[in-house]
Amino acid sequence: MIHTARPRPLAASTPALALMLAAGLFFLGATHSAAWAQAGSARQAQTVRTLTWEELVPKDWDPMALFRDKPTALIREGSAAERELMREMREVWDKAPTRTELKGQRVRLPGYVVPLDMVGDKLQDFLLVPYFGACVHSPPPPANQIVHITLKKPQALRTMDVVWVTGVMDLERQDTGMGVSGYNIRADGVEPYKAPDGKR
Repeated sequence: MIHTARPRPLAASTPALALMLAAGLFFLGATHSAAWAQAGSARQAQTVRTLTWEELVPKDWDPMALFRDKPTALIREGSAAERELMREMREVWDKAPTRTELKGQRVRLPGYVVPLDMVGDKLQDFLLVPYFGACVHSPPPPANQIVHITLKKPQALRTMDVVWVTGVMDLERQDTGMGVSGYNIRADGVEPYKAPDGKR
């Protein structure tokens, strides 16, 4: 079951540590997405490929590689070392590789809504992210964990709504101001996420 309740504030003592927590959440989101995909795969299997967030990441790419040899516990808030770590992290994560074989596939992917363009009181474009708070309450995840969703018709959605998105996948890196997305889906439809037992 997916937990959508608002999490407790980050308890990390510095932004560098908060960054590490955000990196950990990348894996948490990937774990949850397996359950998401399982929930929707049966009825969509014949027409649409239900993706997990892990499947958006090339198997030979490690988002944590940058941190392996860094003394992150010793980095002070506001220090030059912290700023440099943040700069290096964004440079690597914003260029995170995508999987070219997904281009043109009709897919279905669950995730959380990060609003971009509004038309009146409805959304025209938004980011789909794998865990609660990404791009809003924590640093953006790697580009291969951010999908830019373009809707055919504006739809009433709110920040951090949990949804299923169905449409054709494309490879399109774009800096949206809320995060760099590595993928784009022109959505045929967006529907509220529902767990197998009907609970959200």
